[in-house]
Amino acid sequence: MSAPSTTPQSPSAWKLFLASFVALYFELVIIRYLSTEIRTFAYLKNLPLIASFFGIGLGMILAGPRKTLKAVFPPITLLIFFLISFAPAFQLTHIPLPFADYFVWAALPRVTEVFALLRFLVEILGILAIVTLFFVVLGSIVGEYISHFKPLPGYGINLAGSLAGVAIFTLLAFLRSPPLAWTIIGVACLLPFFHTKRAIVFLVAAVAVTFPHDPHTFWSPYYRIDVNAYTAPEGWPHAPAYRLEVNHDFHQHILDLSDAFLSRYPEFQPNSSARINYEIPYLVMPHPASALVVGAGTGNDVAAALRHGVGHIDAVEIDPVIIKLGKTYHPEHPYDSPRVTIYNDDARAFFKKSNQQYDLIIFGFLDSHTLLSSLSSLRLDNFVYTRESFQEAARLLRPNGAIVMSFSSGRSFVNDRMYATLQSAFGVPPQVYDNGYVDGLTFVEHKDVQTGSPAQSPLLAAHDLTAQYSAAKTDHLVATDQWPFLYLASRTIPKSIAWVLALFLIGAYIVLRQTVAVPLHSSRESIHLFLLGAGFLLLETKGVTELSLLFGSTWTVNAVVISAFLCMGLLANVLIMYRPFPRTLAYSALFVLLLLSLVLPYSLFSGMSAPLKVLAAAIIVGLPVFFSGMIFSTSFRDVSSPAQALGVNLFGAVVGGTLENAVMIGGTMSLGILAIALYAGSALALKRRAVV
Repeated sequence: MSAPSTTPQSPSAWKLFLASFVALYFELVIIRYLSTEIRTFAYLKNLPLIASFFGIGLGMILAGPRKTLKAVFPPITLLIFFLISFAPAFQLTHIPLPFADYFVWAALPRVTEVFALLRFLVEILGILAIVTLFFVVLGSIVGEYISHFKPLPGYGINLAGSLAGVAIFTLLAFLRSPPLAWTIIGVACLLPFFHTKRAIVFLVAAVAVTFPHDPHTFWSPYYRIDVNAYTAPEGWPHAPAYRLEVNHDFHQHILDLSDAFLSRYPEFQPNSSARINYEIPYLVMPHPASALVVGAGTGNDVAAALRHGVGHIDAVEIDPVIIKLGKTYHPEHPYDSPRVTIYNDDARAFFKKSNQQYDLIIFGFLDSHTLLSSLSSLRLDNFVYTRESFQEAARLLRPNGAIVMSFSSGRSFVNDRMYATLQSAFGVPPQVYDNGYVDGLTFVEHKDVQTGSPAQSPLLAAHDLTAQYSAAKTDHLVATDQWPFLYLASRTIPKSIAWVLALFLIGAYIVLRQTVAVPLHSSRESIHLFLLGAGFLLLETKGVTELSLLFGSTWTVNAVVISAFLCMGLLANVLIMYRPFPRTLAYSALFVLLLLSLVLPYSLFSGMSAPLKVLAAAIIVGLPVFFSGMIFSTSFRDVSSPAQALGVNLFGAVVGGTLENAVMIGGTMSLGILAIALYAGSALALKRRAVV
């Protein structure tokens, strides 16, 4: 039986559009808000994504919110935002990870006792269960309205609403808005579906709990940033230091390291201990004419360059709010100097674009744990600290120039990997110095390895750990663009992720068995749609990765990728509505493009002009999505139950999100290989049909 057509009595298209908007909008809100306030989700980043996909998929299969679910949704909305907003009060901000197989800044795994594992699983799975229930209701509303439309028109409205959700959340990120703005817009869009007095009270309360509590909190497109001043010593007119926390983790200090301050207060902390870190570059490379600082932050490295008479400094910082805070709060006002040019950009993207030559390149304390936007489902990858990144940076050095990179990750395998990666990039091991921070190290490499470094000053020699460090070094796993996971101990899926994923999927299967009457695997059509969903999720992750390498890991790149994917799907859907396209040809084009992306190195596009690079990105990233969309829309056109078909497709995305973790074993290339395998499976599921 064909799907019912839209009638004058059917719900209007705007309600389906609004329901689709709300579902994807809240998906982005909750993923970002969770990883900001409950920090463990920054390291288990695709778990909320998987939970939301499962919830929306299950809700669509239910195709209409059951009375009980609809009644509990407003309290669930209040509960989820209350838990996130007041995570510190419930000691949820840093839930300790029970295993030490990857490095985490403020949630260091300390024990492997059964109690620690149970606490971790109960708290993480409990939060994911609440997230899932929240999205079950939103998905059921989408399913209720889409069932009144023919498949392709309904799917087109669904895609348009989802695209609007991405656009609005991206706009809010651009405007640097706080969670209060996010919830006001989201709740306002829920009111047409929940307009009883009881529901309104709960939903308004959900907005109220996100009201900002601290005037020293700022929101950027990437982070929550908290700024707190140190008390000035007697006789000094202003705060000589500030502490910046990013998403509740210490990020950096703003320090007055001027001679005027330190000559009067030489023991003031944290300034006194930190000064050596900012002196090392100029002990290694005295009197550089020009310097590049990537990860410039609030300006400490730039201020040091100015104090040492560097003629020109290019300062690259990805976060516009951190730049603004540096201009506002830094006691030495380095960003006001005419010798400084500020670039609000990703470090890796700047390396690719710049043709300048520098005597000195300084890597500030870049932190990939909070580098990527929550619009991305990637977790711990960082394309700044890879062999290829260091080689691109070296291209910008003048002869005898030096790269100086400071890092603070304790005496951990992370420092071993940094050592091995620099050695792989330059062909010689780096010099290693104690940089004054607790267990912090500074690595130094010279472009001209024949010349080597100049004679060390007594101060530099006192901090030299090169001999000691190289003798103790045991890790030889190098971070590359193909495997950029700096914080993973080895090529493995961390046990913390594996445990949660296994238990969540078991729970999801039990829920499906109890709530869905018709087995979802009962037809080749369901298997086909399921595998298309899994492949598409991997295709999306692959697209974010590839464009991050081409254009940088900025929030705009991530937003553009997701928006482009939805636009491509919408375009494919419209074309199939008016002119059918053989799936055989679509599959052929898809496989050719996916295979092409496996063999073409990213470095091939680095030297291209911006227009050519955009064109290459459209071909490599956009066209596979377009042909994938054509395959899905062709299959979706003839389904008898659009809501259930979309639900099955989203269950496939859950599996795709699970398989995404294989990237930590096989590297980024594994995303393309898995996507090819899943799409091949989807084609085989239709093998006996008359037309493929």
